[in-house]
Amino acid sequence: MVEMGKTIFPDFVHQNPSVNGLRLKIKGDYQDDVILNTAADQFQILLGILRAWRPIAGQRKDEIRPGIGLGSIRNEHGHQLIKVGPAYTTSGSEVEAYARQAKVACEGSWPFLRNALWLNGRRDRNAADFYMVYEYAVMDFGDKKKVTAALDVTEKDLQRLKSSTNNLAPTDDGRHAKCSGTAEWSLDVQKKFISDFIKKRIIYRAGNAA
Repeated sequence: MVEMGKTIFPDFVHQNPSVNGLRLKIKGDYQDDVILNTAADQFQILLGILRAWRPIAGQRKDEIRPGIGLGSIRNEHGHQLIKVGPAYTTSGSEVEAYARQAKVACEGSWPFLRNALWLNGRRDRNAADFYMVYEYAVMDFGDKKKVTAALDVTEKDLQRLKSSTNNLAPTDDGRHAKCSGTAEWSLDVQKKFISDFIKKRIIYRAGNAA
């Protein structure tokens, strides 16, 4: 995120040398709520860009077992289970190239792409967030057929997304209390599809910038 931030929001994200975390830097009065909201929005958009680049990346600490909190799991014999986040490798040039694409794409497709990235950077994303990401793409391109042509996705997959978001149970982070069918895609499958969907949109917009 620090490397991407250097390109997308220069001098915004810094590694905090004293603790294992990040520090956000933005100009303005630190007591001004507008400045604080701007910083929060920029961080969330940047997180949405990171998650589109790697669906397994960008998990917040407060999203890990949100119902019971962080910490190890212990059985009656004293054995502990500690769950850690996923690991992946990449190169600096790959990150830099993607960050440049994201910056160009955002500048040429504002506010539709910005709103989609903001949604993708939200805490505890659910099916409603994923469907709104698709809706912003339709608003951006004009209609569903243009979305499928530009982003190389099928109408069948978009229908699967809609059906799954509508019919996933609320306890599984679905978007409707009343379900009329079967959710073909779980929330994790929807998350992977939307991450790829946004990444394709970034690449398309960057490659077709005026």
